[in-house]
Amino acid sequence: MEKIVIIDDETEIFSLNTEISKALNSLNREIDLYYSRPDGTSEIISRLKDSHTVVVTKATTAINNDVIENSPSLKHIAVFGTALDHIDLNAASRNEIVTTSIPNTFTMSVAEHTMALMFSLIKKIPEINSRINNNEWPSIEVDLINGKTIGIIGSGMIGEQVAKMASSFGMHVIMSPVMRLDNARIRTIEEFAEVADINMLLENSDVISIHTKLTAETRHLIDNEEFSKIKSNAIIINTARGSLINQSVLYDALITGKLSGAALDVFEKEPIEESNPLKGLKNVILTSHNGANSKELIAKSIAILIENIKNNL
Repeated sequence: MEKIVIIDDETEIFSLNTEISKALNSLNREIDLYYSRPDGTSEIISRLKDSHTVVVTKATTAINNDVIENSPSLKHIAVFGTALDHIDLNAASRNEIVTTSIPNTFTMSVAEHTMALMFSLIKKIPEINSRINNNEWPSIEVDLINGKTIGIIGSGMIGEQVAKMASSFGMHVIMSPVMRLDNARIRTIEEFAEVADINMLLENSDVISIHTKLTAETRHLIDNEEFSKIKSNAIIINTARGSLINQSVLYDALITGKLSGAALDVFEKEPIEESNPLKGLKNVILTSHNGANSKELIAKSIAILIENIKNNL
């Protein structure tokens, strides 16, 4: 009998007492469920012993070449999410392992989270809330959203949705595709945004929002050189992947006034370390990779995941 391993259900989405587990149990397969993130490659390999299907819920669980080469029974990698940067797709293909994901399901959720972070940071909502809770009644000047320029790095569905939302609030939108696009896609983007290279975007944006894939080429896409081009009164938002920004350079830019603020849902190391220096900065908002966690979409994504598993048993 094929074994299904849910390898990293730290947030207990797949709790044995939920409708989700009932759907999994209806597959009539052995199920191993782990309520913690595996600590490195060796533990992943151990958890995958004799498995046919692995369900991966966390971007920090890397199904790399070593894992695949040491998991001879593995036939299906079922990613509970959209991005596949933590899966070695070449190794999977070479070993005739099918990889599935849940594309585009979380687009609206992540786009809304991005906008919420932007509004919270620009309107200084966390600071005002904190001061009221400390028995103050602050009067703080904040900026208008209307009339500002938002630069969106990336040209996928989430970036497109953020662009349309921002435009509806009277923002000027610049988009800089990271991946090569065909002319038809560029024409589509030009209907709601100005298309420009990343240098022009960095130099002219009041808000910079990152929505692109993490690859070897895009790791630390925003680094020392890029921060030197950003306006000192600009803010940066990242709801894509933590390693797209060099976070030590980001910290330096924030504390030296080279950048006005940052709002991050993703980090180079997750969960974020207790000693991370970004914690406690007044011009920073941090959320716990929560952008996709909209309850209306979880059930839909679970149904797609179950179908992906069924179709590959």
